[in-house]
Amino acid sequence: MRVKVYMPKKHEIYEKKSRDFVAKRVSKSISSILENVDSLVKKRDIKGILEYFTKEIDKKAYYLLSHDWMKQDTSLTEKIGFTFRLPGLKKGEERYTIYILMAYSKGLIIAPSSAHHPGDLERVIILTYPAKKGKRTYYYLNTAAHGYPVLFKEYLGVYDSLEEALKNCSFYFKPGDHAVGLVKDKELKTYEELKKNVFSLLGKYRIIRNLYQVAKNFFKKMGTEKETRELYTFYLILPEEFKENLDIDLDGYLERVVYLDSLLPDLRRRSTNSKQRRILSRLEKILWRTPIAEVPDEIGSLYKKAASEKLFSPDFLQKMREIQLYVNEILKRVSDLRKESFYDAEGYLEKKSIQKFSELSVSGKLTIPVGLEMLLKKPLYDWGYPEKDSTIGKVERVFFSISDVFYRAFQKLTITLSR
Repeated sequence: MRVKVYMPKKHEIYEKKSRDFVAKRVSKSISSILENVDSLVKKRDIKGILEYFTKEIDKKAYYLLSHDWMKQDTSLTEKIGFTFRLPGLKKGEERYTIYILMAYSKGLIIAPSSAHHPGDLERVIILTYPAKKGKRTYYYLNTAAHGYPVLFKEYLGVYDSLEEALKNCSFYFKPGDHAVGLVKDKELKTYEELKKNVFSLLGKYRIIRNLYQVAKNFFKKMGTEKETRELYTFYLILPEEFKENLDIDLDGYLERVVYLDSLLPDLRRRSTNSKQRRILSRLEKILWRTPIAEVPDEIGSLYKKAASEKLFSPDFLQKMREIQLYVNEILKRVSDLRKESFYDAEGYLEKKSIQKFSELSVSGKLTIPVGLEMLLKKPLYDWGYPEKDSTIGKVERVFFSISDVFYRAFQKLTITLSR
């Protein structure tokens, strides 16, 4: 499905400058890679070429494909949404995480060069609960600075489905701090009406009117004087499409994680064995705070230790083993897709399942697998369970959420003055 993006004209100008800055900086790195390949070809060093592709180019697939996508004119507004359905941690609760894949990072122009890079992933977390007449109540957690979810969920509404809920709001991207959020269409309309009324009132006072004009001229010189209400759209891949088109199914893995996690509190209370408590603590870290791509090795090692100690039920051990198997299957499928998109782009694009994403550009389609691969390098708490973060992470979330309030107030002021 397609969803709306609210991008004021000033942000579009900024985004173009940011994209061009990234493209210029990264081109030097790409040239270096090509020079190394050319050197190996001239030497006819077949072994060196294979090793270079395995150790360097293969690892930089995300970097290279994102850079190629970034060079396209469409990359300024084209984004790809990855939607995953997540089991809730409370009775009746369901969650969704919507990761947005972009062709380039939105670092500040004045920031260090390391803040800019091809490819970026940001997300919004949505929580839903049962409502009357088969509907569900939807809430959302926007992203504050540095990728931390805000502290308090905001009410989205009561709807029949996620798709219906998203039709009544717009995504917006915050330049400079790697954050994304949702804003309800009603709020945008109310905000516009409020600004008109305030400006009408202030316009009656000559001094204030002159000060406003000075501020407006300043922002005009900065190239940010225009703001339009034209809405862009981008394509959101729904959970069903991952299963049907890409043959990627996360349900088995996620259900077992939540099941094992539900057993941990009671096991801790009843446990008098120090070895068992250590295993339970390590298991919790693996389930929630270990990058998903590393889970099979980590939980496989823990499974062997837990089985040898004979401190857990066969069902508990079986669920641990199943998590390892499910994640291995997911990793293999994503790896296969990524290799196809990188080494056999034509064959990959000719697949009927990929052709179903007809609204995406060629570069966008090719970047889907590497985006998924990057997602699997994140821990599960980052996907949609912020309460499972470490203690330090929770403290940082509080700090950035509070500071985000003041930053947003300043941002809204600059937007208002630039009208």
